[in-house]
Amino acid sequence: MLTGRHLFVKLFLGNALLMVLVLGACIWSIVRYVDGARADELTEHLKTRAETVCYLVRDRFEPDHGPELDAFIKGLSSTTAGDMRITLILPDGRVLADSQANPREMGNHADRQEIRQAFMNGWGKQVRSSDTLGHRMKYVAVRLGSLENPLGVIRVAMSSTTIMERSEAVQRLVWTVGLIGLATVVVLAFGLARLWSEPIRRITRTAYDVSRGDLSARVQVRGDDELSRLARAINDMRDHLAWQMATIDRQRRTSDALLAQLHEGVIVASPKGRMILMNPAARKMLGLEHPCMNDERGSAVEGMLVEECVAKHELQRMLLCREEEPGALADSGMAEARLHIQRPREGPLSILARAWDITLPGGNHSEGGAVTEQPVVGRLLVLTDITQLTEAMQIKVDFAANASHELRTPLSAIRAAVETLQNCDLSEDATSARHFIGMIDKHSRRMEQMVRDLLDLSRIETAPAQFQPKGVNLRGLLNELNERHAEALANRRIEWKCDLLMTGEMVMVNPYLLRITLDNLIDNAIKFTEPGGRVWVGCRNLPVEGDVGRSLEIAVADNGIGIAEEEQLRVFERFYQVERARSGSLRGTGLGLAIVRHAVAAMKGTVRLQSSLGNGTTVTILLPQPAESATLAARS
Repeated sequence: MLTGRHLFVKLFLGNALLMVLVLGACIWSIVRYVDGARADELTEHLKTRAETVCYLVRDRFEPDHGPELDAFIKGLSSTTAGDMRITLILPDGRVLADSQANPREMGNHADRQEIRQAFMNGWGKQVRSSDTLGHRMKYVAVRLGSLENPLGVIRVAMSSTTIMERSEAVQRLVWTVGLIGLATVVVLAFGLARLWSEPIRRITRTAYDVSRGDLSARVQVRGDDELSRLARAINDMRDHLAWQMATIDRQRRTSDALLAQLHEGVIVASPKGRMILMNPAARKMLGLEHPCMNDERGSAVEGMLVEECVAKHELQRMLLCREEEPGALADSGMAEARLHIQRPREGPLSILARAWDITLPGGNHSEGGAVTEQPVVGRLLVLTDITQLTEAMQIKVDFAANASHELRTPLSAIRAAVETLQNCDLSEDATSARHFIGMIDKHSRRMEQMVRDLLDLSRIETAPAQFQPKGVNLRGLLNELNERHAEALANRRIEWKCDLLMTGEMVMVNPYLLRITLDNLIDNAIKFTEPGGRVWVGCRNLPVEGDVGRSLEIAVADNGIGIAEEEQLRVFERFYQVERARSGSLRGTGLGLAIVRHAVAAMKGTVRLQSSLGNGTTVTILLPQPAESATLAARS
C-alpha cells in the first residue's frame, strides 16, 4: 500500500508539473499575441481617426484659421473622441490647434519623432511622455499634403492609461482561462495518477464488498493482464451469487404479491401460538392498525403472540385450536366459523373463517426465542368476505316476505269480496254485488300488474348481459307510449308534452329495457299528478366530454305531488311506496322504480331523481351511446 501511495504521488506531481509548464508557455504566448494585436489595432484606429480629421480640415489648414480650427478640434474631440487628443501642427513645428491644451502655450513640435516620421513617410507613431500633459501617451501622426508641399501634420494621441483599461478586460479573460486551465491540469494529473494506482484498490474493495453481502459491487475490467483476469474471476463469482439471490428474491416477491393481492385474508401461526404472517386483506377485514403491521406482507408480526395481533376471541381459538377442542376435525384440525363485525365507517362485515393445520419448514420460526430446524405443524386461517352473499340472501328473504305481504293484501280483499257475494242475494242487492265485483276486478288487476312487474324485474336481474343495444327510432317509441297512456291522460285531464331536442331520431339502446323504463316512469308521473297537471318527456344528446363519449339524456317530469326529501333515497327499493302513494286511490305495486333502476343499470346508464313536495318530480336517465349511434342519427 505504501508503494502504491508513493507511485500515485510521483505520477501526480510529474504530470502536474509538465502540464503546468506547457500551460504557462501557452498563456505567455497568448498574452504576447493579444497585446501585439491590440497595439496594432489601436495604431490603425488612431491613424484612421487622424486621416478623418485631415479630410475635415484640409481646406482651412492655414495659420489664419488657427482660432477657428482650434475651436473646431475641441468641439470634435468632446463630441466624438473624448478619450483622444487631436493636435494640428504646421510644417515649421508650430501648433495650430489642440483639443486638450492652448496651442499658443505649447512649444514647437518639429523635433518630435512621430512628426518627423510623418513628414518623411506620410505617417509616424511613438509612445512617450507628453511634455504638455505630463503622462505617457501613444501618438500617431499623419501628413497633410504631399511630400514636396506638406501643409502640416494631424496628430492623434491616446493616454496609455486608457489603453491599459481597454486591455485589462482581455487580460482578465486570458488569466481566467489560465486559472481554469490550471485547475483542469491538476484534475487531469490526479486522474492519470489514479488510472494507474486504482485497479488493485478497486479489486480489493470489490472483493471485500462481496464478502459483506453487497452483490451490486463489480470490478471494471480493462485489458487482459493478470489484474484483469483476477477482476474477471471476482466478477464471475459475484454473478453466480447474484443469480442465486435473485432467484430467491423473485420467489419471495411472487409469494408476497400473491398474498397481497388475495381477496381472502390469510393468517399463519406457529404451534406455540406465535404469529408468522398476516396479509393486507386480513388486516383490512379485522380493522387492525398495529404499528408492526405496516409492511405489505405482514411478516413483521413474526414472533408475536396471536393474542397481541388478533383481537377476536373466536379467531384466537381457531388459530390455537387443536384436535381435542370443540369444532375441530380429528383428521386435519379443520375449524369453521362465521363472524359479523361492525365497522364504524365501512359498515357491517360478514366473514367466513376457516382454519386447518399446515406443515411449516424449519429454520425460520421462533418458538419462545429459539429457532427450530425441524418441520413443524402450524395453523392456517383463511378469512372470506361473504358480506355480499349475506346481503343477497337477506334481500331474497326480504323480497319473499314483501312479495307475500303485497300479494296477501289483494288476495284477502278478493276472498272477502267472494265470500260476501256468496252470502248475499244478487237479485235483491245488485248494487252491492257490482261493488264487490269491481273490488275483485281492481285487486286482480293489481295482482296481475304485480306479477308482471316481478317477472320483468326477475328477467332483468337474472341475465342483464342478454339485452344488447339496437337501433331504435326514439320518436316512434315515444309516440307508442303516448298512445298507450292516452286514455289515462284523458281521464285525468293531464297535458302531455314531448320534446325531442336532437339532430336525429335513431339511438342505440335495448328497445325492451328503454320501453319498460319509460313506461314505468310515465305511469308513475300520470298516477301522482293531479287532474289538470302536466307530464313532460325530453330527450337530447350530450356531447363528448373528456374520456366520456356521447350520451343520451331522457328526462320524465311532472308537476304532481312530489316526494319528500327523506324518502327519495328509498323510492328505488322493491315494494317501497311513499306515504301519500300508499294511501292514495291509485296505489301501485312498489316495483316500478326498482325496475327502472335495474333496467338502466343493464343499459350501463345512470338514473337521477329530483323532487320536492308539491312541486313535482323529475327523473333523468343517462345512457351511453356507442360510436355507431352518431352514424345512425345522421342517416335518420
